[in-house]
Amino acid sequence: METSEEDWSGFNPMAKDFYDEAQNTYTNESGQNLIEEAPAPLKDEKEKRAARQAKYPYLVVPKSSPFLTEMMLINFFGRDLIHDMEYRRVSRVYFVYFPNIGSLETARLRVERFPNLIRCITGRHQTEHESTVPESLKSNEPMPKPSPAFSLTERTPVDLHARNIAVSSARNKHPEFRRPPLVTKEDYTAKGSLLARNDPNQRYLNVKYEFALERHGVYRVKDETKIPQVIMHFRSGRTVPVSTINAGEKIKPENLLEQGVSKCVVCQNWTDTFCKLCKMPFCNASCFADVADKHKEACGKGELLELDAKVGRKFPKPGLPPSGSKVRITAFEQTNVVYVRSADIQVDIAYYSVLKEVMMKGKTASKLLNKPVCGQIVLYEFETKISRAMVLNVDDPKEIYVVCIDFGSVEITQLENLYDCSPYLAALPCYPVAVQLRGVRRRFLGPNIREIMYKLDQELIFDIKYSKREYDFSKGLQIVVMTQIDLNISLNRIFKTILTPVEPGLSELGYQEEWLSHIRLPTGKNIDLVVMDNTLMKCGLIYCTPRDLAYEITKMQRDLQDYGEKIAKCQSYAPQKNTICIAKYEGKWCRGLFLETVGDGYPSILFIDYGNIVPTHVSDIRPYPPQFTFPIMTTELDLIGWPGELTDEQIKRLEQFLAVGSTVSCSEIIYSKEDNNYSVRFDKLQEILNLP
Repeated sequence: METSEEDWSGFNPMAKDFYDEAQNTYTNESGQNLIEEAPAPLKDEKEKRAARQAKYPYLVVPKSSPFLTEMMLINFFGRDLIHDMEYRRVSRVYFVYFPNIGSLETARLRVERFPNLIRCITGRHQTEHESTVPESLKSNEPMPKPSPAFSLTERTPVDLHARNIAVSSARNKHPEFRRPPLVTKEDYTAKGSLLARNDPNQRYLNVKYEFALERHGVYRVKDETKIPQVIMHFRSGRTVPVSTINAGEKIKPENLLEQGVSKCVVCQNWTDTFCKLCKMPFCNASCFADVADKHKEACGKGELLELDAKVGRKFPKPGLPPSGSKVRITAFEQTNVVYVRSADIQVDIAYYSVLKEVMMKGKTASKLLNKPVCGQIVLYEFETKISRAMVLNVDDPKEIYVVCIDFGSVEITQLENLYDCSPYLAALPCYPVAVQLRGVRRRFLGPNIREIMYKLDQELIFDIKYSKREYDFSKGLQIVVMTQIDLNISLNRIFKTILTPVEPGLSELGYQEEWLSHIRLPTGKNIDLVVMDNTLMKCGLIYCTPRDLAYEITKMQRDLQDYGEKIAKCQSYAPQKNTICIAKYEGKWCRGLFLETVGDGYPSILFIDYGNIVPTHVSDIRPYPPQFTFPIMTTELDLIGWPGELTDEQIKRLEQFLAVGSTVSCSEIIYSKEDNNYSVRFDKLQEILNLP
């Protein structure tokens, strides 16, 4: 039988796939295709596309950036709004189909609202004789780049006639007010200066008083009962425990024994701890150990202890504890300056012994009759609490600035609350030391940072670390890092996070004016106010604030400039009506209220801290950060007796009387609760205007 052998030498089942370039794909390690080619559409696909374009309205969206994807278009227009979508790879355009004309108009309005995100060409229903594809998309050439859209930063002329709200007649410079320093160099160099003797390191040369808003009831924290019959008051960066038992009565030394309080036989500190047998008073186990043997011999025999020279009051050395030590916080002076003391048990005992000694002997101290001098050590009484204080400034006898040296807080008081401090009490050691937090800047003390300060009482223990090379000799402060031991949380990082504002996204809703608290003006007669703006006097309005708050407004600007120049990245911003924002005026960033939108790109902005209304371009407006919960301190007042239309000469004389930045005495300030409106009366108004 004849057999024939078949030739299998040319058999290669992989050759077809190997030489077929259409099967070749090139991917990277993540599986992404590196070569993007699209096969020519089949005839039925073209017919299907033509029928779809004839049936549905559509938008042609060029793929102008790699971020413009199908998912991005679905998120932009909304999945419910889109009927279908097609991408042409050669022309690099998306065809977005919509079920009806209404959906198309809705999508087109969204494109007009955000011209920087998407640019497109509007399609329409096609007739039988019309081409189904635009001429620019028929060829294989890339679609020409669209003409540049209108830039939001382009400035056009201001349209004052289309506004419904009156703008300010002039562009006055916003006034600045800076509080005079509490202590100057002359106070240290004066002959016989007590300040130079009691503060040799000149620490208080740079001391600041940052708690002025609490005097106006802005950040009044509710009293919180910690333990029975004791209330913790929050004041000037520290907690003040006040007993509710006989708070208004003076404690006399002869009545102390009746109340079960006596002096320790060893260290002479006040104590209510006694031996159960002989009633001999001792502070603690440390004092008892010094005379344990002698007490054992004399206990119950009515004999007095004979103490040698080695037994008696012993105080640990004051000063900043070594790096790595445990400390407690006694008070805050600024956002980056805090007073600390050692948490060592010996220092704890000595610290509270000093406080108790000052408290007990201060009950019998005599009041100061004459005005104190700068640097003098006195006793300061707050309700029933007495502590040692150093006088810093006595320019105004009604507002004497003192620093409580056993805590570190700066207080404003009057002569009636000061008592004479004996040399013995003045010589007792002072343990709190001021330090500066590394990486934390001095900023405006808003409610967020104040709340954290008041929660960090003396019960918490911190680990303090520093290098002696980081000592600020100009301020007399050691720069440190503090970490809470139990939670291992950096105090520096917490403060820095709270104080650093974050720019909101453009999609976030803004904040209304009511979101910020408003400090009310005092009402009554003969009140001094500072004029913040007078450019709306033609409407019978003037904007004023007390002098104390004018200082706070100026301090606030430091935070606003830092946010506007370094943090806010938005190139332009147009908030909703009655929304607060950050706007630039005369080169400086200020807080503003968005009043009115005009088509010229210059919405009307009311600068709430001053009072002037100015058309401001959208490129000079930024979103308001939620961290700036600073109160509104400037108030709009109606001028009582305003005659209406005035001549240029009358307005000029009135502007000279109510000049911006000047302090004026108001005859009367009236508040209407129904209208929530303030009115001010000036007796000289008719005289200035030459009215009958």
